[in-house]
Amino acid sequence: MAVTSSNVASAAVRGVQWTTAATVANALMQIGYTAVMARLLDPAAFGLVAMSGVVLRFGSYFAEMGLGHALVQRPEISKTDIRAAFTASIGLSIVVAGLAWLLAPLSVFFLKNEAVVPIVRMQALGFVLVGIGTTAASLLRREMRFDSIAKIDVLAYILGYGGVGITMAWAGMGVWSLILASLAQQLFATLMSYALVRHSIQLIFSREPYAKLLGYGSKVSVISFLEFVNGNLDTLLIGRLLGSTLLGIYNRAYMLLYLPMYFLTNSLARVAFPAFSKIQEDVPRVRALYLKSSTLVATVILPMCAGVAVAAPEMVQVLLGPKWMDSVPILRMLCFAIPLSMTTMFAGIVADARANLRQKVILNLEFMVLLTSLFWLLRDYGLLGIAAAIGTGEVVRTFLYMRITHNDIGIRYRQLLAMYLPGLLNAAAVGVGIMAVSLGLRSVGSPALLTLVAQIAMGGLALGVVVLRWPSSELHPHLQQGLNRLRKVAGLPTPLHASLARYAAFLERRQPLFPSFEPLTSSLTP
Repeated sequence: MAVTSSNVASAAVRGVQWTTAATVANALMQIGYTAVMARLLDPAAFGLVAMSGVVLRFGSYFAEMGLGHALVQRPEISKTDIRAAFTASIGLSIVVAGLAWLLAPLSVFFLKNEAVVPIVRMQALGFVLVGIGTTAASLLRREMRFDSIAKIDVLAYILGYGGVGITMAWAGMGVWSLILASLAQQLFATLMSYALVRHSIQLIFSREPYAKLLGYGSKVSVISFLEFVNGNLDTLLIGRLLGSTLLGIYNRAYMLLYLPMYFLTNSLARVAFPAFSKIQEDVPRVRALYLKSSTLVATVILPMCAGVAVAAPEMVQVLLGPKWMDSVPILRMLCFAIPLSMTTMFAGIVADARANLRQKVILNLEFMVLLTSLFWLLRDYGLLGIAAAIGTGEVVRTFLYMRITHNDIGIRYRQLLAMYLPGLLNAAAVGVGIMAVSLGLRSVGSPALLTLVAQIAMGGLALGVVVLRWPSSELHPHLQQGLNRLRKVAGLPTPLHASLARYAAFLERRQPLFPSFEPLTSSLTP
């Protein structure tokens, strides 16, 4: 059953619960998968896949032309619109896959590595697999069936990467195990999505439905392409100037931090975009949902990145192995840039949902010029220079998105900056706690695994203390609701029940931290 604007809030809450569970599971599996594959393959294999990925992502934005995005964003759609989206997705994906196959040799000019050509050609099959499943996946998102989406994501990852990928790597297939794992995951996701939706697969060639969908979708594709260029300048530059081995080192450091963060924020974005689209004309509700989403993400991501920055040596040694230790300073530098990238994601989602696309195009062009200039200025500093350029660029892009959000939905700059305060407090507590444990254990020569376990435990303890003792205005009502449900559980031991009652009284007395935020929960109530 499709979700109407009157019950968006409850559907979004359920969606966040399902997607959070799925993303935590995927993040844990990604860490395990990375740890296993890093020991079965050499850095050059990951570098080759990173190079081919840049080439293929270039085509992915034209293979769909934003049709799936348009299906989700439009207030109303018809069966004709669905047929048109399916027809166009298949046609475009076949064309782009064919072009990728034919033009693969040209990638050597940019990447200076002939081994990329067969990899690009094999991975081009993914365009067709994704094109077939785009319409079904978009309809699931439009209907906010996030429980089904979460189950598909987890199962497809297990079967594709855990089953096909690791098995092939163990069998000695080298870089091809990474390629086949990706294709298998896409195939499983496509089959499962269509099995749930079963939309019409009858092709349609009348002009009218395409005009409506492509008018919005083509602009989304242009923006996505610009974001792709901005997000891959580092890979292109390192691969061309420094070679596949250093690119592999940079890529593993980047992915070790980026993927868990991306899984978390991207799954929230998958909930947020259809939710914002449902209420796109109700500016007060859009404003409230934006502030709430961005603050909660910053509250989680900033302390996680602070912990990673301190524990980087142990994380790299345990998860990737001793041969990857050169990635430690890169990982620490990226701990500053990636949180900003993740939090600005929601500003972009609001612009998409409200069809404020012209400003996004301008912003991405400005960012492209800035990032290219920074790369040129810092090129002599190697990998650290690239990471520093990314960090500086993300700071500027954050303020550019603040400008768009302020002008579009009227949020004051003070509120936009205050979104980061709870996360910064949590980050300080986590960073100091892990630093104390790290200094003590490193001084006595503790094994890396034992030190990492202690760092994780201290980070969780520090984060728990600061969140429970000084909850922000965003977390305060959620803590109260969770506490009330917990106190109603039958059979709780008397001492525990008494402790919960005391904490409930504490929350009632204590004003939320950073009260400059406006109350948001009332604005989200349908």
